[in-house]
Amino acid sequence: MLLKQKLLPILIIAFLYMTFTNVSAQTKKLKDTTPEQHAKMQTEWMTTKLALNTSQIQQVSALNLQYAQKNEPIIQSNEGKLSKFKKLKALQKEKSNALSQILDAGQYKKYQEIKDQMIQNLKEKRK
Repeated sequence: MLLKQKLLPILIIAFLYMTFTNVSAQTKKLKDTTPEQHAKMQTEWMTTKLALNTSQIQQVSALNLQYAQKNEPIIQSNEGKLSKFKKLKALQKEKSNALSQILDAGQYKKYQEIKDQMIQNLKEKRK
């Protein structure tokens, strides 16, 4: 029992260190990507998760690039977090509307579900 009491804080600290190191590395990786690289990653992810056909891949790729290029100046700006958030959220809404014209109903529903789940996961991590 005494061994567990001594090891538990060490394990918690090790876990937190690994978690924060991983999050920091992911954030740095994202900041180090170009809009083109970011769009390519998004397209590959969407192709896999949503089973896009060849025509959809081309359209989604162009759309992802367009919005990655629109997002970049906002992300790199010195504006406050709230201002950036509002602008990026507005662009995301535009992009989602455009995606609804490219994806079929089932794909779009799945896209929305995955997006909502990712948002929920981020909220959980912030707590």
